[in-house]
Amino acid sequence: MNDKIYKKLFSSLPEVDCGRVLLRPYRESDAKDFNEYMREDRAAEYLMWYPHLNLHETKGYVEFMLRNYRKCLPSDWAVVLKENGKVIGNCGFTSVEMKHECAELGYVLSPSYWGRGLMDEAMKGVMAVCFEQLEAHRAILRIVDENIHSKALAERLGFRLEGRMFNSFFMKGGYRTICVYAMLEQEYAERIASCAK
Repeated sequence: MNDKIYKKLFSSLPEVDCGRVLLRPYRESDAKDFNEYMREDRAAEYLMWYPHLNLHETKGYVEFMLRNYRKCLPSDWAVVLKENGKVIGNCGFTSVEMKHECAELGYVLSPSYWGRGLMDEAMKGVMAVCFEQLEAHRAILRIVDENIHSKALAERLGFRLEGRMFNSFFMKGGYRTICVYAMLEQEYAERIASCAK
């Protein structure tokens, strides 16, 4: 991972075909689709943000992400269902530590589409970009301990549970235990080679 690769990736996130879903940069016109799930309690339950109160709030979120693109900051993609072009989630890079070549990844999917394996497909696309284009040495996920579905997804993707940070994160009025999952570039390469056999 180097500065040139970093700037190239985050100045213009590529579109990534993941099977049934497409990862693409946000658009202003996505706000209505984002709002459909960002206003739901279930979507925000284990995340830092509260359910959006209205479409105006969601438009502000989209504008924030578009500014991040212009600043070449680690960012998310919109997860688009290819069969109808609807935005059903978002996933991507929460942060990148250049010195340590480590990327933190994150994801959220509309509850209306849970249980179909769609985020599995989307996150495989994110992981490919993370390890093959960004050339990260390590990727991590930080997941609230009670979020059993997100932890199951991390494990299906091949992430290892490295440990629990008990009552380490203050969120929505209380302390939460955070599970840290990780994958090294070598583990990713071995997983890809195994799947190709």
